[in-house]
This record gives sequence, C-alpha cells and structure tokens, in this order.
Amino acid sequence: MLCALAVACASQEPPSGSESVEKSTPDSVVPATIGVFVAMASAGIVVAAMEDDGPAAQAGMRVGDVVQRYNGVSVLETRQFYRLVLDSVPGSRAELELLRDGAAIRVLVPVREADTAPRG
Repeated sequence: MLCALAVACASQEPPSGSESVEKSTPDSVVPATIGVFVAMASAGIVVAAMEDDGPAAQAGMRVGDVVQRYNGVSVLETRQFYRLVLDSVPGSRAELELLRDGAAIRVLVPVREADTAPRG
C-alpha cells in the first residue's frame, strides 16, 4: 500500500506556473541567549554572573539564584541549561523557575539573539 501511495504521488504533474506554489525555505538556526552564566554548585545550577542590563537582569534575576526549571524542563546540569537557552526562539520569553533565599519564584525573561560575531 505504501508503494502504491509513493507511485501515485510521483506520477502527479507538477503545478503549472499559474498556480500558487509556496517555496519552502531551509530551516535556519539562530542561537539565543538570556544573558546569564551558570555554574554547578551543591545547591544545583546557580547563576554565577550576568550581563549588566541584559535580559535576565532586566527580568529580575540575580546572581546566586538557583535555576530549577527552564520552560517547564527540570535543569540538572549546566550543559543542559545552555542547550535549552540556545534552542529558544529569539523574541520569545522564557519562563524560569528559580530558588532564591529558600523561596521558589518564577520570572519571564526575554530571549534575544546571541552575538556570534568573531572576536579578536
């Protein structure tokens, strides 16, 4: 049955020039950032440093906050955290669940495009 479907699709004529055809564009990957640097600590994944006036700072995050979840995903290691951030869509907002001074808090952090320009 699958072969019959493949043959039927292959034998169809392509649309003529008068018909509207959407051109598919290749997927592009745009790395993202929220402007924080994290480190592994006994408490978990801790915000070790932040960009001054970056997205996380503007959203109210602080150095010392412990990241528990990123967009609902439990964060267990630094590499995983950075992958979640990099895979976010620039222009969106990330919801982070943090532990600060023993209290659980949530912040919405704007995600921006990461600067990937060569330095030197």
